[in-house]
Amino acid sequence: MNITFNKLKGDSKIFEELKKNPSWWTRFKNDKSLYIEIRKDNQVNVYFEGGSIARIHYCSKHKKLQVFTHHKYLNLPTPSKGNAYIECSDIIDKPVKTVKKDEEILVCDTIIERIRTIYSQKHSINNKEKWSEKFIQGSLIVQSSAFHLDSEFAYNDEISQNRIDLVRCDEGVVTFVELKRMSDGRMLHKTDESPEIVEQMLRYRNFIMRYSNELLAYYQKLYDIKVDLQLPVPKSRPTSINPEPHLLIFDTWEKNTPGRDTHRHRLQEILQREKNEYSIKTDL
Repeated sequence: MNITFNKLKGDSKIFEELKKNPSWWTRFKNDKSLYIEIRKDNQVNVYFEGGSIARIHYCSKHKKLQVFTHHKYLNLPTPSKGNAYIECSDIIDKPVKTVKKDEEILVCDTIIERIRTIYSQKHSINNKEKWSEKFIQGSLIVQSSAFHLDSEFAYNDEISQNRIDLVRCDEGVVTFVELKRMSDGRMLHKTDESPEIVEQMLRYRNFIMRYSNELLAYYQKLYDIKVDLQLPVPKSRPTSINPEPHLLIFDTWEKNTPGRDTHRHRLQEILQREKNEYSIKTDL
């Protein structure tokens, strides 16, 4: 089956409805701790710290937007059918009274507040060595709205399976970025043979080169949709695709040891030998 990039449609009903700015959608857009991604199947995801808190699609049967969120964000028990995600479009914009004050806020506000106070890794983890890759990814995205274009880009064809963490656009150039923690076991073997990450970056490079024209057209369309929805976008519309994927290594190790220093040195030697483009970041 040939790969397709043309499922995403700027005139899809979901985007027409979202442009009407329902109250809950406006709340999601205006909250700087959240970020919103447009998906190739004409759905929309809202994220916090790398985790999806809301999935939005248009239901043609009921002729309305539907919003799915995890039952724990609504402070509800697991549904009897076992599906952890609940369709909550009928209640998400309803007012509820707060506990501390005699005032009303929307259910979508309670979802955001509950995630911040209970499920945020910033509150539960003080040791950055324990930060998850998803948390790092989400934190980087909200810090980089000036060039962030997309995340979790996934496409499979008959040759390879690809899921790239970050997509950025600098002065019109689209670059695909793979995020890895320094401590990730796939980053380095005990011998000097090429670790898994080298093969992964080569696979991404080949994928990008095979579909560079399609990828450019896709991201121009995605950029335009984000502009129409008044979502953050890079300053310049995509004009070209960088054929080289970039490896962003997040070094979470707080304590230096001889073994860790050797690990860092050997990994960089291998990446340079294999001519991989990479950078290392040590904090958020």
